[in-house]
Amino acid sequence: MKRNPNLVFAVILLTAICFAAGQFKVPPTLPAAMDDLGIGLAQGGLLMSIVAITAIILALFGGLLTVRFKPKTLALVAIFCALLGNFVGYVAPSFELLLVSRLLEGLGYGMQTAVLPTIIAEIYPEGKQRVPMALYSIWVSIGMLFIFNFSNVLIVQWGWRSCWLFCGIVFIFILALFWIVVQEPADSALAQSSSWAEEKKAMGIEARNGATWCLTLVFTIFGFGCAAFTTFAPTFCIQTIGMDPLAANTDTGFLSFGMLAGGFLMTAVLGIYKGSRPNLLIAVTVLTGIFFVFAFTLSSEGQVLPFCLVFGVVLQTIPPITFAVAPETAAMPKTVGMALGIATCGDHLGSFIGTVALGSVVEAAGNDWSVAVPTMAVFSLLGIAGAIGYRHAMKKRHAKGADAL
Repeated sequence: MKRNPNLVFAVILLTAICFAAGQFKVPPTLPAAMDDLGIGLAQGGLLMSIVAITAIILALFGGLLTVRFKPKTLALVAIFCALLGNFVGYVAPSFELLLVSRLLEGLGYGMQTAVLPTIIAEIYPEGKQRVPMALYSIWVSIGMLFIFNFSNVLIVQWGWRSCWLFCGIVFIFILALFWIVVQEPADSALAQSSSWAEEKKAMGIEARNGATWCLTLVFTIFGFGCAAFTTFAPTFCIQTIGMDPLAANTDTGFLSFGMLAGGFLMTAVLGIYKGSRPNLLIAVTVLTGIFFVFAFTLSSEGQVLPFCLVFGVVLQTIPPITFAVAPETAAMPKTVGMALGIATCGDHLGSFIGTVALGSVVEAAGNDWSVAVPTMAVFSLLGIAGAIGYRHAMKKRHAKGADAL
């Protein structure tokens, strides 16, 4: 029986939200876990960064695999990895085994970031993909908001490990739901079989697709700036503005609320906007770049909360457009998953290096946060260059298509 694509989309979005909750359960549980396991900040941070490292690899690897295997199969494997990782983490008696469990989670997390949007792209007909792809981009914000609040209840009642048990149980439910509800259309380009020679040719074509790499550059810079600010904003507020640590954490936390609102706003915009999407990408990249530059220039406590709310909305303009245009950016229908994988890999890479790069620059300057401004400006310009390059690549492709008619 053919499934309603909106029902399938709802299950996919729910799945992604669960992955985000599983990924971000570490920060709220870290203090208790550090005390229980006898580890320091460096090892505690590794519990997050190891997922980022595997996500960088698996986002690209998952995109490549969609050329060979059906995305639904890959998604089920990703869910099972997350399920297994959470249960291993729940019973892990040592930090080392807990780290292995996070590695298992990272395998699933990285793969699903390329595979789930690929399924969305194939269940909707061409021209009807923009709104669901844009709406899909809110999965991280919802997952973070949920686990950051619900983990407090779990930790107080049953300890920090209960967050791992809870996520494991949820993934059992998600695995069954995904298996039952999600179906790939028989006429999908990704569901059709082909020879290995044809698949290698398709991958080679996508690897040379300039539009995909330009879009990836934009998403990489987004990941850099977003990770840099979310990581260092509380520290900046404490060191530069002199805020109380609790107030700094609370006020900068409103970034998530802004991002959630921005996701819905950008989905509505993409639903009614009929103009050039490459031009829209340039506009939001410029806007985001401006906020990147001014992010570390706040000078009073009263500026922090309103800035974070508005900045959150702005930050959620690039991901919806990236996911919305990725299917048409791909060189051919069969390589949509690979195009999404490359772009998503850029986001993970930017997130991974963002904190390291900015932290190193500021530390080298003696914790002088003024050097963050030109650093963020350079990366903003790179992102804008990527958006302009994307428009040029797409115009060139459309020109070739018109000449062929």
